[in-house]
Amino acid sequence: MRSSYQKILGNMASLSLLQIANYLIPIIVIPFIVRSLGVETVGKVNYAQNIIQYFTILITFGFDYSATRQIAIYKDNHEKVKEIFWSVIWTKVFLLIIAFIIFLGISMFYGRIQEDMPLYLSLFLINIGFTFFPAWLFQGLEDMKTMAIINFLIKLFGTGMSVFFVTSPGDYLIYASMPSIAYAVFGFFAFFYVIKKYNLRNASVTKQSIIEQNKLSLPIFLNTFFTTFYTIANLTILGMFPIGDDILGYYSGAHKIIMCILMVTSMPIHIAVFPSISRKFEESKKEGLDYLKKMAKYIILASVVISILSYLFSPILVKILLGEEFLPSIPLLKVFSCLPFLVITASLCTIQGLYGLGFQRYAPFVGLSIGIVCVLMNLWLIPIYGMYGAAISWIVAQALEISISGGIVYIKSKHI
Repeated sequence: MRSSYQKILGNMASLSLLQIANYLIPIIVIPFIVRSLGVETVGKVNYAQNIIQYFTILITFGFDYSATRQIAIYKDNHEKVKEIFWSVIWTKVFLLIIAFIIFLGISMFYGRIQEDMPLYLSLFLINIGFTFFPAWLFQGLEDMKTMAIINFLIKLFGTGMSVFFVTSPGDYLIYASMPSIAYAVFGFFAFFYVIKKYNLRNASVTKQSIIEQNKLSLPIFLNTFFTTFYTIANLTILGMFPIGDDILGYYSGAHKIIMCILMVTSMPIHIAVFPSISRKFEESKKEGLDYLKKMAKYIILASVVISILSYLFSPILVKILLGEEFLPSIPLLKVFSCLPFLVITASLCTIQGLYGLGFQRYAPFVGLSIGIVCVLMNLWLIPIYGMYGAAISWIVAQALEISISGGIVYIKSKHI
């Protein structure tokens, strides 16, 4: 037990330090980029990134959790690890092709994409990286340090170098292209690196093994799609109303800051804890629950502190990171400040609790219910409150996820 805790703490420390560096680069870059591009161009680029995210969700297909769990369970079975690896890779290649076909179809009817097709194509390239970068393998094998270093290099070359090349609003295509190219290049590097390091060549992948991985991942994909949907749909729906790119810029500015806070704080926690909790639940449901409860106390307490600090430092963060032009983003960021607590707690209930107990079958229904509520709230509140309506919809959706997923975990745990 002691060694297990030490390993988790070591992974968390490694991830925290490297992930802070990872996300420190975008945070440092933000002041230079937003001042070079301006509010309206920032709004246009961020809206395009928002649209491309839907295709990224399709390509990742929930493997970041299902494949991570499978690798963590079978990490000592080399042949099984190879089978899982290639089953996931071939599925993602197929999904990349499907995603691009769907993208081209949508672009024929959606005016915002037609108006700036080079921008959207530049951003879509990032999905090549998501196809081949085996983050789920690194997580399952608990090789967190290597994964974080590669992510650091992606941010350094993809985002950090933007400071030198983006100097005016007309350089927005360069800003959009650099992260995509970096992710694709380092995604291929990571792909060949793990094949060599973990000897993953010559695996016999059967149709049955691919179907097995897809079955395990499908409920998680659906839930991930729905939960991510109500995270990003707010900006998507906001852009469908007749508003200017400046409003999209103000919303995107506050959204970018809160996402940086969430990534720096929540990602290291969950990436480090998830494989260990998966094994605990695999050994014993009761032991897994006890372990989850112990970890949850500290994680939730930390999330409350993060939310309070986010609220208090909202004006300073906007002025330093975004500049005077983005002052309307301050009240919006204060509204967003409760999200660290809500997002981290929701992840504990759904990803750690619901998935750990093996109740993935409930996840799509939870996500669909929340997604429907989120869309309806956006359609209702955005015409009245504008960008604040979009923010409120996101907050309500996260609170609803905690209530539903937490309720299911509580009820089901009574019978264990």
